[in-house]
Amino acid sequence: MNLYIVRHAIAVERGDPAYPWDDDRPLTPEGIHKFRLAARGLEKLEVRPERILSSPLIRARQTAEILRDAVRPDLEIGAVAVLGAKSVAVVGHEPHLSGFASYLLSGPSNTASLVFRKGAAALIGFPAEAAPGLGFLEWLIQPAALRRIAET
Repeated sequence: MNLYIVRHAIAVERGDPAYPWDDDRPLTPEGIHKFRLAARGLEKLEVRPERILSSPLIRARQTAEILRDAVRPDLEIGAVAVLGAKSVAVVGHEPHLSGFASYLLSGPSNTASLVFRKGAAALIGFPAEAAPGLGFLEWLIQPAALRRIAET
């Protein structure tokens, strides 16, 4: 199984008076633009998830939609069952994503230090089904590098 882990793109800053509730902060125009380019880099890397799951917060949902449009326009985004899927993308937030990735790579008693900048993506592979400590890091690519890949 392949698990793509994607951090949401650049969003409106926390504390912006236009968005008093953190959950309501959308992507900025710059975040949308930069992640569209990064998503093209993921498309060039042949990222083709069978499912895309997203946090319900607007900034993650917007990021998931951009990802879908670039790599699998035929997919719906949601919290659908992933049992049996060979390739899944998850879009969410820090520090949850790096903690989740660490758990998959090292198991419950160890930790791996990973940095997911806004718009970064990682691929964790598994020999069979996903389980704690059985994952191996194929790649972790920060957004600026994904944008450079898109340019090639």
